[in-house]
Amino acid sequence: MKALYEKVTIDEEHSIVVKHLQLPSFDAPWHYHPEYELTHIIRSTGKRFVGDHVSDFEAGDLVLVGPNLPHFWRNDDEQPADAPAEAVVVQFTALLNDGLLRIFPEAYSLRQLLQRAQFGLRFSAAAVANIRPRLLGITQHDGMNQVLELLGILNTLATDRDSRLLASDSYQLSASEAETERMKRVLEFMLTHFRDEIRVEQIASVAGMAPAAFCRYFRKRTNKSFVEYLNELRISHARKLLTHADLSVGQVGLECGFNNISHFHRQFKQQTGTTPLRYQATYRETMAPPRAAMPSLP
Repeated sequence: MKALYEKVTIDEEHSIVVKHLQLPSFDAPWHYHPEYELTHIIRSTGKRFVGDHVSDFEAGDLVLVGPNLPHFWRNDDEQPADAPAEAVVVQFTALLNDGLLRIFPEAYSLRQLLQRAQFGLRFSAAAVANIRPRLLGITQHDGMNQVLELLGILNTLATDRDSRLLASDSYQLSASEAETERMKRVLEFMLTHFRDEIRVEQIASVAGMAPAAFCRYFRKRTNKSFVEYLNELRISHARKLLTHADLSVGQVGLECGFNNISHFHRQFKQQTGTTPLRYQATYRETMAPPRAAMPSLP
């Protein structure tokens, strides 16, 4: 089954398409398309894959993906059936940047934003809060009003100094390579089994390759070794458990596939710059309600 190229239907009378998705779960495969895509998560949690980047997503997440950059959102297995996935998705032609915006010198910052989007961009919570009503309301516009609203949203996002690139700047995956189903099978297997020990021979067989050939293939397409990528996936899940589950650091390490607690600590600090315990404590301090002032004595 070749399901990695998505044909975005934008008729000749339009340059953008706006979708308000309400689904039991996000079910799009690992895919790409020649259009830009702005995705705002209203409800849902899970893992977001953009190029060689993997991270958690939750309600409020806002990401801009550039043309032909492979991506997909996958819900958590434990997501309850009565909590459907909901998002606003805006897809728009690359001609907006390649043609129209070149005419206007005032659009320089907007063009820079779209240039950075070739690696995927995640916007800060403050920026999302600022434009959330406009994102939710864009479905109510049509015609040129909808285009102008999109340009206004993008122009505001261009000022977000805390936006972050997702895929590494060395990431490359051409359309012809993305048409294969192989990488999708590999990622799905890793998502399902990252809590378990995964040997290189095992994941190579999923890809239908010899272990040595698979290691070269994986590094070429992600700029990381399979083990590095697997550890990033595990640490991403660990960060979520440390902040949203009532588990000890040791329990989190085991739940994420680290049988050696020292190895878990080393990997966590290497990827986050802090220890699991400090990460958990900082989150709890941030989320704790302010303490009421003690009344003064008469």
